Amino acid sequence: MKKMNNSDLILRVLEKHKGRDNAIPTKALARKAHLPEREVRRIISRLVTEQKCLIASSVHEPFGFYLIKNVDELKGCLGQYYSRITTLKDRAASLCKMGLQKFSKEIQGEFKFND
Repeated sequence: MKKMNNSDLILRVLEKHKGRDNAIPTKALARKAHLPEREVRRIISRLVTEQKCLIASSVHEPFGFYLIKNVDELKGCLGQYYSRITTLKDRAASLCKMGLQKFSKEIQGEFKFND
């Protein structure tokens, strides 16, 4: 019998976790897949970006990953991501500005936080 790859294993576990109310915490998913949590997150990122799987994460109870089953869950997940993007962009812009003031040198030109 052919050994299942890690991506397929993660998807198999997530098949039992459809919908936000059935999210599985990262730690539990890692335990079931016999993988480190960091690897689970990396695999899920690839599953979403490369294999176009509808996998979401929840930062509110129940915490964890789940397969998106409707448009409301998709909107909720996207709302979280856009909020994180905005927060990270604001933090990076602030650090860039303060760094320029403190160190009186230019920071690499490819960082454009005020766009």
